[in-house]
Amino acid sequence: MRTILLPAIAAIAAIAVAAPAMAETTTRDLEVIGRALGFVEGASGSDRTVAIVYDAASEAEAQALASAMSGGLSAGRVTLNGRLVSSSDLSGLSGVDAAVLLGSAASDSNVASAVNSSGAMSVSTDMSCVESGGCVMGVQSAPSVRIVVNRANANAASVSFAAAFAMMIEEI
Repeated sequence: MRTILLPAIAAIAAIAVAAPAMAETTTRDLEVIGRALGFVEGASGSDRTVAIVYDAASEAEAQALASAMSGGLSAGRVTLNGRLVSSSDLSGLSGVDAAVLLGSAASDSNVASAVNSSGAMSVSTDMSCVESGGCVMGVQSAPSVRIVVNRANANAASVSFAAAFAMMIEEI
């Protein structure tokens, strides 16, 4: 029994290590997002309202991000102020500058459509969101900073960036 059980445990452990983990969005990710928002053309002032769009499974992560932005989170030239928005009620998107998509919201076409219609920049730490066209921007802050912009989705959302920003990002 032991000889059968050990290889099975080893196989399960190998799968768990090889499977890509969905990284939670961190305060450092928010700072990168904030700095990127500083390059969005047409925005005035330094305060940026960021919708944190979450599903039931990512509610705790959303609460943590809202807490990090409570009272304003300085990120370069901008200050981020969070607003919790459930993916089941997107009416809170009105007036936001950006929407951080968490959990299944990052792959929900209805969420992507609503964010694009609101004129906000959609962003996620789930790079598959930007690669599939569901987000304008994908952000990774560890182990190094990586910013990917989906140009077609940026155009569809009427989001444009200063020319200097192009040198710091990857465009797809």
